[in-house]
Amino acid sequence: MNTIYSENTDNDFIYTHLKIESPKVDFHLHDGYEIFFLVSGDVNYFVEKKIYPIKYGDLIITNNHEIHKPSFQSKNIYERICLEFNPELIRPFSSTSFNLSNCFINRENGEQNKLSLSHQQLKDVLGYFNKIQSLCDDTQDGNEILKLNTLIELLVYLNRIFMNVPPNYGITNIPGKLIPILDFIDNNLEGDLRLKALEKKFYIDRFYLSKLFKKSLGSNIHNYIIFKRISRAKKLLSEGLNVTDTCIKCGFNDYSNFLKMFKNTVKVSPGKYIKK
Repeated sequence: MNTIYSENTDNDFIYTHLKIESPKVDFHLHDGYEIFFLVSGDVNYFVEKKIYPIKYGDLIITNNHEIHKPSFQSKNIYERICLEFNPELIRPFSSTSFNLSNCFINRENGEQNKLSLSHQQLKDVLGYFNKIQSLCDDTQDGNEILKLNTLIELLVYLNRIFMNVPPNYGITNIPGKLIPILDFIDNNLEGDLRLKALEKKFYIDRFYLSKLFKKSLGSNIHNYIIFKRISRAKKLLSEGLNVTDTCIKCGFNDYSNFLKMFKNTVKVSPGKYIKK
């Protein structure tokens, strides 16, 4: 059973406070930046090829090219707060000396995603969340401006924390057998990544590989490959490559299947994504 304590959704700013009794979440990829805050639950957080053990008071930040998912270690009740927003929304408020997007883009994908908060920092961040939630629940004129202003204040605060986060902080290692396979997937998205091909390449039983991946990351390897290919497609399309060539370079041998997968994942067609 899912309980939504608060939700505000528009094209540029999504705020949700959600409680899930039987948690199950697959890989996903957002169009914007995301700030994730764990309220409760026995959770590790997977970003790209890294796993972050998290607890109450930890934040996970991801950009629009990082595949991520919570990986549940038990059936304990899971509760979280998420802020997702369009990067263009905050661009006008950055300066030459302080970029509000710094903590999302000035790092390698899958690196420095976790921010562990001190007692005072936790109190301050919860204050920003509570203010945003209050503004979402109230429809007075001008609240959209106040909500945006609060987001900007929160981003200034988080970027200051981010500046002191060392690389690879708080990371749990993925099983050694999976690391070269994940690296190979990353570098060969246009190639044959079927289980049969991976079995032959790495001399590992395909059924054992599927089981190990599922146990370690909580989802199947096929979904991971799909999301990695869609992430690559978004990047290529944003750089100006046409839809047909993007389809080929991302390993989708069937054009119609690429269109379907892209729309299911990104919620718009590749053509509309280019225009947007």
